[in-house]
Amino acid sequence: MRNRLIQLAKEPLIQFLLIGACIYGAAELYGAPDEAVIDRTIVVDAGRIETFISEWQRRWNRPPTRQELDRVIENFVREDILYRQAVAMGLNEDDPVTRRRMAQKLEFLTNDIALFKEPAEGELEQFFEDTIELYREPGLISFSQVFLNPDAREDSTLDDAAALLAQLKAAGVPDPATLEAGDRVMLQSYYPQVSELDIRRWLGSGFSEAVMELAPERWHGPVLSGYGVHLVYVYSREEAPPPVFADVRQVVLENWQSEQQEKFQVEFFESLKSRYDIVIAEPPADRLIEGRANATMDEKSGSKPEPAS
Repeated sequence: MRNRLIQLAKEPLIQFLLIGACIYGAAELYGAPDEAVIDRTIVVDAGRIETFISEWQRRWNRPPTRQELDRVIENFVREDILYRQAVAMGLNEDDPVTRRRMAQKLEFLTNDIALFKEPAEGELEQFFEDTIELYREPGLISFSQVFLNPDAREDSTLDDAAALLAQLKAAGVPDPATLEAGDRVMLQSYYPQVSELDIRRWLGSGFSEAVMELAPERWHGPVLSGYGVHLVYVYSREEAPPPVFADVRQVVLENWQSEQQEKFQVEFFESLKSRYDIVIAEPPADRLIEGRANATMDEKSGSKPEPAS
């Protein structure tokens, strides 16, 4: 019996009847299509055909044949008809996925519109001056480090570090023998002309921030990292020269365009929002957890929540 049903389901006539029943059921569920809102003219103009050809070219690295283009056009017409019918039937209403995609599409369109704006005379240069630190190359530092392993030294680590630091300061500029004074670790002992980003990648953000503040031509310590304790000698620190507008103009333009897009999005949405009367119901207080969540965080931090005023 089951096999017979499967065979019947494969019959084209049965499939046609099932599809018809689904469409009828959707119409009953969502109501009959509002024929008045359906635009019954589908235009595939020269501009759209050119878009189809360009998209095909980008995807396949060759122009389409006439048969291939006809299939693309046929698929577009089919999709457009189904889309218009679905909208007329109200299938797009209260669908969060559809709402989100259409909202995103509108945002993409407004972003494209914002890109057509060109900076006024001197505007890009002023934007560069206002955000000049974004374009400054990172400073470079050269240093050596001597490592002390807290797993091996345990409670004596900091005392050992203080004693060794005194010896290193007395010795002055480190030599290869000096850098052997600490414990073995899978790290370089000498770092010539590296940026803070490099140091952060190798030794962590806490270590990099501390080292970039150290004065050159002297020993410092202890400086902590995820590995343990370090004694650091800074040879030199070089600040990068101020950026030149002509060298970074393209990046400045991209950043300016990004800021213009954000401004345009805000202004565009506020303009749309002003056309609507927005009514928001008061949320039920017993369904919210904000108060209890704050209380829990206060309890964990060891402080008492402030009384409600």
